[in-house]
Amino acid sequence: ARLPSPFDPDTVLAPAGGPRVVLLRTAGQGVAALRLAIPLQESPAEAGAGRILRTLALERMESLARPVGARVAAARTPWGLAYSVEGAAADFEYLAYLLREAVAEPAPSRGVLAEARLTLREEAARFLETPRGRLAADLRAQVAPGVTHPEGTPATVDGLDQARIREVWRRSHQASSMTLVVSAPVVPEVVLAVSRTMGSAEADGAPPLDAPALPSRGRPSIQSIRSWYGEAFPGESVGDVHGPVVALLVADRLRQTRGDYETSVELWELADRWVLTILGAAYPRNARPMGTAVTSAVAATLEGIESDAVEVAVARIRRTLLLGARTPAGLVEAVGRAMEATGDAGGAARQAEALDRVDVASVRQVLEALLRRGSVRAEVAR
Repeated sequence: ARLPSPFDPDTVLAPAGGPRVVLLRTAGQGVAALRLAIPLQESPAEAGAGRILRTLALERMESLARPVGARVAAARTPWGLAYSVEGAAADFEYLAYLLREAVAEPAPSRGVLAEARLTLREEAARFLETPRGRLAADLRAQVAPGVTHPEGTPATVDGLDQARIREVWRRSHQASSMTLVVSAPVVPEVVLAVSRTMGSAEADGAPPLDAPALPSRGRPSIQSIRSWYGEAFPGESVGDVHGPVVALLVADRLRQTRGDYETSVELWELADRWVLTILGAAYPRNARPMGTAVTSAVAATLEGIESDAVEVAVARIRRTLLLGARTPAGLVEAVGRAMEATGDAGGAARQAEALDRVDVASVRQVLEALLRRGSVRAEVAR
């Protein structure tokens, strides 16, 4: 028989007109954690709206959380927005109130909205003005050409006025589309009571704005004393657990390669799949060996793969997963994020189980598939 998993949901509820609720077992340690996820799809002209909503909500949450010492967080995920709170179980109703405020209709003053836009505009510009940011942006544009970049661009951010921000909120923040994951010593009836009246009215709001992105004012020039090169390999479905294992193995392989240059491995999550990305930077005299190391990294990992290395990588991933689940906040994050990716309340438990089936043969198959599909490439010359 299958042993219980810490990621197994205890109760799953789908009330009419309310968020889907997932209750997790708790050890009764007096701590409560809640995570509320909202699906959000932006049109090209709305790029950056989710980040603005996140910024405005986080400011409201932080000011209200101080009196009870609660910890709050907000994130723009590949699937939408996620708001989290953690605090004393005795303050459960107040913690839920913080989430209701997070997803309430945004009504910022012009000054507050202008400041939020300015911050996002600076982030978008800074991203494109650094060699590493430009390299990543060019790779993303090729590997996911139809995906709106959540940070937006300086041009699209300028078009995010109060009316457009409210329209995106009305469309996306309907309670029936939300998912609330709870780790707290409370009964389901209490959770249902505190999750009522969250978000916008049902069936309110129009579909995503059918308009192209605002014209860009051109790409900023980049000053770099090194050459940058990168490749991105489209991977398996986002719920596939081989992604982090393969990323660790490729990174370990690159560390074994001697050279006077810098390399790094990143695992990007898109809404439907993961992407293995390898980046490198070198001064002119070492640009060629750097490029060779990046280009050959996946093939070299496949050629030298060994069972022991795979077992070590799997153990590292499993340990990180289980250590995170030791706290209520870590547990709701793992379960909630897996639900966003797969739509399955038991997604995190199934991913943990799937790690037990990862071996040298399955990793070899994934690496071979990456090489068959090939990579997209980009460079930022010195």
